[in-house]
Amino acid sequence: MKNIYKLLVVLTIFAGVFIACDADVEIDQTVEEIQSAQPTITSFSPGTAAVNSIVTVEGTFLNFATEAYINDVEAVITSRITGETLQIQVPNNATSGVIKIVTEQGKEAESADGLTVTYPVPAVTNTLPAAGDVNSVINLTGTDLAGVTEVSFGGTPAVIEFQEDQALVIRVPNNVGFVDVAINYLSSTGPESTIIATGFEVILPQPTIGGFPSVLTRDNEVIVTGQDMNLITDGNVNGTNVVFTTQTPTEVRFNVPTSIVTGYVDVNLNFQGGGTISQTGLPYINGQFEQLYEFDSDSASVFAIDASKDPLAVVTVNGNVPQPPFPGNNYYALEMNTSTSSTVGRAKIHDTTTSATFNNILDAGNYGDNPVLHFWMNTEDTEMAFKIYLGGTGSANRRSLQGAEANTGNNWKLHAVRLNGFIPNQSSVANVFELRITPGSSSAAVPAYFNFDWLIVTDRVLTEFGAVDVTDDFRPAG
Repeated sequence: MKNIYKLLVVLTIFAGVFIACDADVEIDQTVEEIQSAQPTITSFSPGTAAVNSIVTVEGTFLNFATEAYINDVEAVITSRITGETLQIQVPNNATSGVIKIVTEQGKEAESADGLTVTYPVPAVTNTLPAAGDVNSVINLTGTDLAGVTEVSFGGTPAVIEFQEDQALVIRVPNNVGFVDVAINYLSSTGPESTIIATGFEVILPQPTIGGFPSVLTRDNEVIVTGQDMNLITDGNVNGTNVVFTTQTPTEVRFNVPTSIVTGYVDVNLNFQGGGTISQTGLPYINGQFEQLYEFDSDSASVFAIDASKDPLAVVTVNGNVPQPPFPGNNYYALEMNTSTSSTVGRAKIHDTTTSATFNNILDAGNYGDNPVLHFWMNTEDTEMAFKIYLGGTGSANRRSLQGAEANTGNNWKLHAVRLNGFIPNQSSVANVFELRITPGSSSAAVPAYFNFDWLIVTDRVLTEFGAVDVTDDFRPAG
């Protein structure tokens, strides 16, 4: 049975085919029938075209074309402008002959006249430098360069970054030594080659590392950025070889081998020429890991400040103390200057974290039923109150670390809080996970300081990094 379309307005059926209809007129034609329309080629221009150049084809129902050929050699359809106009690129191995297009329904159309295909000889007119590093970029200028199929250094192909008739941008390949540089192209009789420079010196640079991750984790790729990274030959973590999943001139990626245990590790990357780049003492977590806050990527605004409770509160990224041992270069710093038991700073994790799965932390089986919250804290030898709300905002869902138990001295302390059973009978985050900061009472000594970073969840206490289990130091609501 045919699909019947009722058209209530002027309907455009595909590009280039227009049918004007009155209201309630039925069109007795299927989509397949429309697509099966017989295409035609009425003209093309130019009549003579060089390989790799563009030819514009005019006709009807060309919007349904899926294939194009020049003398039976397939050409790429580069643009469908309208149903009457499309553009094709002359392939490198084309010969003179008629243009043919084929639709998805197998309908064919051929031009009445043949396209004359030419093979102009490319010429480079500028002088190459005497030498260049592997991966460096060289600009070539000249004529008919669109016909170049390859630029080779001693037979090793260069990457062509950009190509048009009068310009080529190439990247020097890894073929160290003194080599001849050639451009390869096609003529009407086959491949040709022309030497454009002799004795060009390809120099092997040393890779330059832009940065290692500050923390390595089991389920995330290690991404090491830099320059000339494709010259790295292999690498290892604590002596165990890694497999590069991605390697480009600007980065290498790999996963830490499964045999590596949680702790500080050394990463070694060996590069061509016999050198090694090492990064020692990187923290690695071999377990389930989720990051909720880290102030290299999160702003201080994740903590909302209630100025009505402490109009003298001062918030900065970084404060009076050095950075935590890891990760990153920024931490959150809050100075409270008004004695109050009310909340001065509040972070609604459920609203401000970028972690997509924070709400599943307490789910049965997740984190091996042992989710552990970790965070760095430094109180600059003052006393304050740090409150965690989980699963609700009532007093029954609140636990507080305060007074002397919250005082870390002048040192950073990596706190660990076991969340399973932290709030009795609470088996779900229930989309409420909140932190609140206060000096502790209306008689508390001020200023009180709260420096904070790296709120994460793992499947056990990270004692390898000095984490201290403070779960039992948190007080219930009182």
